[in-house]
Amino acid sequence: MDYIYYNGSIITMEKPEEQYSAMLVCGDRIVMLGTDEEVLRRKTASTECVDLEGKTIMPGFIDAHGHFLINVLASHMFVDVSCAPAGKITCKDDLIQTLRAADEAEPGKHMLIGFGFDDTLIEEYRMPETKDLDQVSTERGIMILHPSLHMMSANTKAIELAGVAAPDFNPEGATIYRDADGKPTGVFEEMGAMGPFLKKAASAKMLSQLPGAIGKTCQQYMEKGVTTVCEGAGGNAMATLTGAAEKVGKFPVRYIVCPSMGKKVPKKMNKKDPLKYIDGPVKLIQDGSIQIYTAGLGQPYTIQHAGRAKADDYKGFQIRDVASLRKLFEEIIAAGRTFAIHGNGDGTIDSIIEALEGCKNLKDIQPRNLLIHSQMIREDQLDKLEELHLYPSFFPSHVHVWGDRHKSTFIGEERANRINPCGSALKRNIPFSLHNDPPVTKVNPLSSVWSAVTRKTYSGDILGEEQRIPVYDALKAVTIDAAWQYGLDDMLGSLAPGKKADFILLDTNPLSCDADTLPEIQIEKVWIDGKQAWNR
Repeated sequence: MDYIYYNGSIITMEKPEEQYSAMLVCGDRIVMLGTDEEVLRRKTASTECVDLEGKTIMPGFIDAHGHFLINVLASHMFVDVSCAPAGKITCKDDLIQTLRAADEAEPGKHMLIGFGFDDTLIEEYRMPETKDLDQVSTERGIMILHPSLHMMSANTKAIELAGVAAPDFNPEGATIYRDADGKPTGVFEEMGAMGPFLKKAASAKMLSQLPGAIGKTCQQYMEKGVTTVCEGAGGNAMATLTGAAEKVGKFPVRYIVCPSMGKKVPKKMNKKDPLKYIDGPVKLIQDGSIQIYTAGLGQPYTIQHAGRAKADDYKGFQIRDVASLRKLFEEIIAAGRTFAIHGNGDGTIDSIIEALEGCKNLKDIQPRNLLIHSQMIREDQLDKLEELHLYPSFFPSHVHVWGDRHKSTFIGEERANRINPCGSALKRNIPFSLHNDPPVTKVNPLSSVWSAVTRKTYSGDILGEEQRIPVYDALKAVTIDAAWQYGLDDMLGSLAPGKKADFILLDTNPLSCDADTLPEIQIEKVWIDGKQAWNR
């Protein structure tokens, strides 16, 4: 069926000044945009006309980087142990009581997993250790995940199940904290140490509940206007899990899958609809997170962590040396694939640039490789990106959620003022995207837009006013520029004749409202492939 949407404000994201009042959609494609009079002339006997009542239509948002299936688990299967202000945990005892209540409410032998615990937000200023979590249970494995997904805690049973107690278990690029006798204290940093636990996390019950949980999570994404979600690290097998949900009508969104680099360059997916299951770049991780002191900085952290103290000159760490990273780049380039590399600290970004510049086959590099997070990227580093076909995806929610502590504790005021330097990238005309990295922060592209536009911290401080950007440019970063980074801009990311009809209806025009009200804008309806997929 054909549809004409009229009497609205249609933001195409093709040009800043381009707004129409009406749009014709035939099947899954946009056919025409124009005035009400122009478009309504195309009405036929089979055309359904929809009055927008003055409300705003724009392209569906693209989740430029996130962890969809982990977000499914965190939202519907894990125990919420988020610390205040994001949650209710304020101290170690709150955590223990919450876990005990969850254990009693759903007893069993499957792993009890808590998500969202941030040690820098509680009275004790430390992650729980084995001795703490054993107070909940010694018969059932218990894992607690930091919201950054770069650190966790485990009880004795979980350590036993994961098989990581041996003194010689010291994976590269990871840290296992041990006591004076060499026994793990229960705190583990980075994926090399966390991986054995995550492999034991799934249970038969969890897998049976997964399709329903995927469906609920899709609803949460669409409620925020997202029509294309992202699996920012993992494997192509994840598409099999979402495929099971699609078969029962619970997976309407598009899905970018970024397979993690293993011993070999991952193969591309073989899917009938390449715009439903989208081959993303190969994912690499080169450092951790600023707020857990594992990002690789150029200069030391301002105040070292009280409970996991390092030397005063500690700068975090990088997972690989330059030579090893260069070898991986060369393999990916030789396979004709793009890559997305996680890099937070400026020291890490130095190594990424050095490794890439030295690749013997650099001339064969595919365009549109991604530098995920780019938190502390410097001006001189930004100058080198485009010649290396490397483009940043920023995580501006860091400004609001962690900005105050970046300024006072982690990296100091001067460096904190430059995190997520969207303004500097915009001045250079570098196409960048914005992301929430769910479940690290909750999916909400308009909140990312607000953070990039206002740069307000939780306390109300303005962090680096010169890095603020206009609303339109921030909206590009969650629509057309995000699509461009993934090579999808010929079909997605803007509203134009011939493109896929993925669009959303908003109750307020984001280009004309007060910037501080951006996160409050309500998404009323969502269309994917021209079909209404969600309705408030």
